[in-house]
Amino acid sequence: LIVRPKGGTSKFTIVPHMAKAPMATPQAYFDTLAAVAAVLLLKATLVNLLIVRTALSASIARHPEDKSFFLRGFFATVMFTTGPGTTSDFWTRCTNNLRNILENEPFFLIIAFAYGQVTVAPPMATVLLKLYVVARFGHMFFHLIFCAQPYRAVIWLAATGIQVFMAVQVMLVKGSLLSLGSNDISVLKGEL
Repeated sequence: LIVRPKGGTSKFTIVPHMAKAPMATPQAYFDTLAAVAAVLLLKATLVNLLIVRTALSASIARHPEDKSFFLRGFFATVMFTTGPGTTSDFWTRCTNNLRNILENEPFFLIIAFAYGQVTVAPPMATVLLKLYVVARFGHMFFHLIFCAQPYRAVIWLAATGIQVFMAVQVMLVKGSLLSLGSNDISVLKGEL
């Protein structure tokens, strides 16, 4: 909170103020990483909802009990199962996109967390996090809406490049963990 004089009088007003961490601080990096994790989770949830919507509209029952589910009509109404994106082809695209999300984004979050822990995050690190999110949304867009190659592959490659860059940086900083020295072996044996 910041207390400021109000209009030259002796009265003060309290103004809520959130201090922004400079871009190159670990706090700013982890704040950005937390926001990235939340946004990627919301994106995965959106794709899951699209899968449910399309399954209801295209009468795709993934399990036998889904066909006779007594609330199926209610969910079909709530999910607006008419209009674009209601074909079995779109359902296949959504499920493939969700699989791609699960194959890529959790590993990115793990390596991005490790990157923040073992390296001094330069100002560019927060930009890389944001670029990854933009690339992943672009990948989803080109996978579900504007079904076109090579755009989807190029955007996937850009996101993967960011992920690989962070992984290599972690390995360069902590690569000594892979080569066990005599001290490390003693610790493993419980001698120290």
